[in-house]
Amino acid sequence: MKYFILVHFFMAPFTFAVAQSNSINRLQLDLEKAVNDSALYWANINFAYYYEELNIDSSIYYGDQALLIAKKNNWKYAEATALNSQGYQLLILGKYNESLKCLQRAYGFIENTEKEKGSWNIEDRLVTLSTNHHMFALLMNATGNTVQEIFHYKEAISIAEKADAPFRIHIAYSNLAGTYSYLGLPDSALIFAKKSEAIQLPPEFNKHAMWNLLQLGSIYLKKGDEEKGKQYFYQGIIASKKYENQRCLGFINNELTKLYLSEDRKDSSLYYAVQTLHILNEIGNEGNVSYNIGIAYENLYLSYKLNNQFDSAFKYQGLALVAKDSLYKRRIKSLSDFQSLTFSEQLRLQNAEQEKVVYQSLIRTYSLLIGLVVFVAVALILYRNNRQKRKANSILKTTLDNLKSTQSQLIQSEKMASLGELTAGIAHEIQNPLNFVNNFSEVNTELIEELKSEKLKLKNERDEQLENELLNDIAENEKKISHHGKRADAIVKGMLQHSQKSSGQKEPTDINKLADEYLHLSYHGLLAKEKTFNATLKTDFDESIGNINVIPQDIGRVLLNLYNNAFYVVAERRKVEGGGYEPTVSITTKRSYSLSFGEGRGEVTIIVKDNGNGIPKKIIDKIFQPFFTTKPTGQGTGLGLSLSYDIVKAHGGEIKVESKEGEGSEFIIQLPV
Repeated sequence: MKYFILVHFFMAPFTFAVAQSNSINRLQLDLEKAVNDSALYWANINFAYYYEELNIDSSIYYGDQALLIAKKNNWKYAEATALNSQGYQLLILGKYNESLKCLQRAYGFIENTEKEKGSWNIEDRLVTLSTNHHMFALLMNATGNTVQEIFHYKEAISIAEKADAPFRIHIAYSNLAGTYSYLGLPDSALIFAKKSEAIQLPPEFNKHAMWNLLQLGSIYLKKGDEEKGKQYFYQGIIASKKYENQRCLGFINNELTKLYLSEDRKDSSLYYAVQTLHILNEIGNEGNVSYNIGIAYENLYLSYKLNNQFDSAFKYQGLALVAKDSLYKRRIKSLSDFQSLTFSEQLRLQNAEQEKVVYQSLIRTYSLLIGLVVFVAVALILYRNNRQKRKANSILKTTLDNLKSTQSQLIQSEKMASLGELTAGIAHEIQNPLNFVNNFSEVNTELIEELKSEKLKLKNERDEQLENELLNDIAENEKKISHHGKRADAIVKGMLQHSQKSSGQKEPTDINKLADEYLHLSYHGLLAKEKTFNATLKTDFDESIGNINVIPQDIGRVLLNLYNNAFYVVAERRKVEGGGYEPTVSITTKRSYSLSFGEGRGEVTIIVKDNGNGIPKKIIDKIFQPFFTTKPTGQGTGLGLSLSYDIVKAHGGEIKVESKEGEGSEFIIQLPV
């Protein structure tokens, strides 16, 4: 089994009132005596740390209190620390999506915020950054990305060495040992575990030192040295009880349960199985999808079965099945939510790891060249260069395949995200022809009834003329019903075409017609949500463009994203300025001939313009980045413009933005012809 030391607080250079050095009463006293926000923040952080391995709910509560204080005072690094803490607790509970958001926010604060005067120095920032990488490694482990997990552990170690933070190095080495043990490499695992064991920690960090005892015990069992493994487990039990690390104690009891079950030792296996369940109930570990209460139930079932206590065995067998099934479903949902959010982030991290591997390979190559005879060195260079070329080609091919797969999934994800808005627009637009069809159908029914009534009273030529007039009215109404019915049919077909997966094949497309259709669909989509909204739509289409070869569904999605953003910003400005402001969105197309895309080739330019508030200069360079959004939480995915950028690039084109604050923005798409 793979074990991970899920600890995160940056310890040095601060002194915390935690663990064995201070009791819970001392912590409570510090909280009650806090006279300002700074003291209150640290009191809550200390409490969160104290409960970290004792009770998940309590740790989350105090972490939330610290986070609120940091936000209130705009202490960005303090907020990053609290976010690291919350990201860890959410990870334990299996809430990977929420955990990732916390860690990304923390990383943003660490990277982009200037040093806070009087509170933080460079060592503090490095330790917090090392903690953040450690948390990312744990998240990668939980979501099955071992390559990125190892990368982040090594980054955490490298940064911690610069900050002279032995505690962070200690736990990262110990977790690396668990990773290599899980991969079936006990010798490599033992090297890292021994490195962790060799680091002397100050007393305030003893609370977490026993995790490495668990790793060593597990590794020696895998190497076949059962006695040595048991020795480390027993040492870990003593240390866990002494320093109140209930989670580690639970893991060790579970390992001993499995060991004694394999040896058919009835009393010992049952004793440690009961202890494991008791500990899990104490710390509130039901939500942990990496090590859950279902495992404890299953071990109790096996222990009672070994002791021939079949009633108790069947009881815990049933509980194990129910608990495992529930947590399995929760884990599947959590992984699904996580994957929909992290395609771009995972790709970025993967590329970083590959670059690091290539760099380290070059360093090893250069070191082997020193001291070799000239002719042997030349032969070795030729051999290794050839091998590196094959390896680089293989890495490049894998990266490109992953990029294509990720891009395809992102397109589909963003397509489904925008489908709701598109459907609202279509529903609003289709209502008009349906109203016409219904109204004219009712009129025809009345006319037919009137015609039947008049036909019974036909007596002269004037009555016959009246009958002809009624028939003509019915015929005209039928033409209108047919016209609006066909219009509704065309809208439905367009909706079905948009909902289909893109074939990826370019086809001759009328850009002007495509731009106009999606403009009205986007507009009606907003009308469906905000009945009082109205805007001026301006179009200026160059009729000389004709048809150009594009993937219509993809370019349509780009236009829909730009329109939706334009209507959103003018609607927001109208809410602020009221009736004196006239929302306006315009679309312009034009064809030109230039050398931008190659000699003898022209280009089509599409300009989407709005008169909203514009984009601030400090963020205009970030708007095409994945997950970046200026919309409030829950109103934007941050993928629309990033996806649009990728689609236009895939067509060999360019997309750029020009904006003036207070006047509006222009998004300019250039496609080669």
